[in-house]
Amino acid sequence: MSSLSYRNDKDNFDEPPAPEPTEAEGGQVERIVRAVARRINDGELIADQRLPSIRAMAAQHGVSRDTVQRGYDKLIAGGHIYARRGAGFYVAAPPVAPFREAVPRPAVNLEPFQLIHSSLPPERCPGSGVLLHDDGSIDELHRVVRGVASSGYRLGSYGDPAGYMPLRQELQNKLRIDGVDAPLPSIMTVPGCVAGLSLIVRAFIRQRSMVLIEDPASFIHTSVLLAQGAEIMRIPRAADGPDLDVLRLLCERYRPTMFIMTSVLQNPTGSSISLHKARKLLEIAAEFEMTLVDDASYADLAAPGGRSGVPLIVLDQLEHVIHVGGSSHILAPEVGPGYIVANEARMGMLRLFRPVQGLNNMLIQERTLYRFLSDGSYRRRCERIRTGLARHTTTVRHALAAISCTVAPTSGGMFLWADLGTLKDGTDIAKGMLQQGFLTAPGSHFFAPKRANTHMRFNVTTTTADAISALATCM
Repeated sequence: MSSLSYRNDKDNFDEPPAPEPTEAEGGQVERIVRAVARRINDGELIADQRLPSIRAMAAQHGVSRDTVQRGYDKLIAGGHIYARRGAGFYVAAPPVAPFREAVPRPAVNLEPFQLIHSSLPPERCPGSGVLLHDDGSIDELHRVVRGVASSGYRLGSYGDPAGYMPLRQELQNKLRIDGVDAPLPSIMTVPGCVAGLSLIVRAFIRQRSMVLIEDPASFIHTSVLLAQGAEIMRIPRAADGPDLDVLRLLCERYRPTMFIMTSVLQNPTGSSISLHKARKLLEIAAEFEMTLVDDASYADLAAPGGRSGVPLIVLDQLEHVIHVGGSSHILAPEVGPGYIVANEARMGMLRLFRPVQGLNNMLIQERTLYRFLSDGSYRRRCERIRTGLARHTTTVRHALAAISCTVAPTSGGMFLWADLGTLKDGTDIAKGMLQQGFLTAPGSHFFAPKRANTHMRFNVTTTTADAISALATCM
């Protein structure tokens, strides 16, 4: 600890470590510790305020710089202050209260899951999390599923726990086309993206582990972490990706285990990370040995080579990233399996925990996706869906603008993220919409708990003119 903090103050950068303090020097060290701790407790020094340099503090108290160094090291060890590389020492935020069994854990909020499991018809669900397909796409899917089901596959085994081998080979080819050279053992199929995220969290996160997510973020990310007992901290999401200054600050202070985020078509904002920010993010992950879990649930809805950016795995090649992909939006939630791509070290842990999520494989689902990938119809289906989404997006964007909603720029996908206007509470408007028979997705489903906001997410394939009219009456 002392060597790290020692180098963080430029005054002492080139000086060698000093010998252990004498009894008199030890008293002076405690005097420095008590002086700083008292000012923190009295509110004279606040969180993230920079402390005097070692040289200035030594002159102020009439002691050696080594004495101040040891005092600062003790304050770091006690959680009172922290060091920033090359920038000095800063006051730490108040520590989190220690865990007590009697203290209730944050509960998983099940209300947002209505957006996935709603009993209302799609045209009544402008906040739906499910992509609505046209009749032609549905008929195509039915034909393939019927063909798979009638192929006479012999039942009677659990199959390969890593997934159907021919499908994994097709996924390997798909990744290679995108610029990712993933060995076959690095690819594992799962029932869907949510199942993949749950498996990753179960394998790598323990009770009280510190994990970062974005703000706003998918409520799925919050739910799987709370279910595992993780401690969650949030990184603001901007139009070009997460706020890296906040990320670095939290990494320096808390050394989080993992950051669950989305590089392409983030839910709910529809934004994608810029290339420059993606590279910086990978540098931070490497510096702090933090795993990046990239939820690429919507990546196949992004037009290749456009403004939609690239998944982190393309830049990282499995060094610090676990990639979670899926097909439920391209095919259908009932038959769209997901997959995980990770390096061998991480995949070893995932294999250990994979049986806990169910011993059986997805015989029909995996072979359905395999057929779509192997004959090229998956690529063609993606192109048709993107074309339809672009058309729907233009219509819904103009309709929202007509009732004075400010819609955030997107790089494609199925969602629009709208600001309803100053002094408009998204939760209150959602209640009013529900009274009129429309299920919406207010910002409270995606931001930190109890945070008031004016935002709402819209599914462009289920937001109708009637829904916009009802929204206008509620505003």
